[in-house]
Amino acid sequence: MGLINMLQEKTVFFDTAPFIYVFETKLPYKKLLTPVFLAVDAGTIRAVSSLITVVEVLSKPYGLEQRDLIETYRQVFGRSSKIDVLPLTLETADLTAQVRGKYDLKTPDAIQWATAVLQNVDYFLTNDKRFKILNDDRVLIVDEYL
Repeated sequence: MGLINMLQEKTVFFDTAPFIYVFETKLPYKKLLTPVFLAVDAGTIRAVSSLITVVEVLSKPYGLEQRDLIETYRQVFGRSSKIDVLPLTLETADLTAQVRGKYDLKTPDAIQWATAVLQNVDYFLTNDKRFKILNDDRVLIVDEYL
């Protein structure tokens, strides 16, 4: 089953890499993930992410003064976005600490996972193989679908 078919009608947490791959044209990932983002825009995939993702995607463009890319990301995560960007809450912080303690994930990664778990997502889309340590079927590694 292809990635797009798996994700249809599901709630998916988007880690940082998928955004970078599509909006910064990283091939061959863009070809794989563009239909996923189009499905988000069409409303057939519910997309959630966290403020960590926003910080991570904007850091390099700010450092390189890539104004067009900064504006693109502002639109992607802006008010009319179909992507729910979730804040850090005390509940998220507590679960983040549990995940860090049990799996020794870095704090940003643990926040990402905790945010996804608290949203009861169907899938967690990433290309960070460190998430495999969670041994959770919801973790989807992009490279495995190329």
